[in-house]
Amino acid sequence: MLKKVLIAIGVVVAGFAVYYGHFLFTKKVVDESMPTELTEEVKRGAFNEIDFIHKGKGTALLYNIPNGKKLLRFEDFEVTNGPDLYVYLSKKEDPKEDIEKGDFISLGRLKGTVGNQNYEIENLPEGYKTVIIWCKQFSVLFSFAVLQ
Repeated sequence: MLKKVLIAIGVVVAGFAVYYGHFLFTKKVVDESMPTELTEEVKRGAFNEIDFIHKGKGTALLYNIPNGKKLLRFEDFEVTNGPDLYVYLSKKEDPKEDIEKGDFISLGRLKGTVGNQNYEIENLPEGYKTVIIWCKQFSVLFSFAVLQ
């Protein structure tokens, strides 16, 4: 009986390891071109490593677009893959507290874990200066960049 229980536990653990472990070894590459209608760069920031697993690098750039909107662009971007990654904007330089309170703007799912990508922002209220890569499923900060 004990042997069957241990085998069942082993199968479940192996299933979780295969499902969640593949995120560490796979990458989704995106290479969106720079829109031609950009007027000016407003702010920029560099993505940071959070710990030995959750790492990000590259640049976040905020541009004005002629239609009154803004464009957030990631260049030379790379982040550790995860199961449910989203792009958020926060007011604080230490963004975890804002996420837990729900005080953020969601720009939707992260398009890719590697490469250049664009996110159009319709109405950006004042004060949102930190770009966050957040795993919604596990409530984990993967990386962030403070725009200055």
